Amino acid sequence: MELGDERLILNPGGVGQPRDSDPRAAYVLYDGDAGVVTFHRVEYDIAATQRAMEAAGLPRWLSERLSYGR
Repeated sequence: MELGDERLILNPGGVGQPRDSDPRAAYVLYDGDAGVVTFHRVEYDIAATQRAMEAAGLPRWLSERLSYGR
């Protein structure tokens, strides 16, 4: 994606709470010199994150949703 002189807000999605059925972490890289935005997805240890969430006392439904990205 190339950017012109317009002001944009880029939202790659959630790191850990995506809503698009893709459980991988999402992030964006912006190269200001080239005016290029690159969207990325990366795997992470979902099970370890779920254990940490449960240990912190967060509701189980929050940790369960990490498995399916909804």
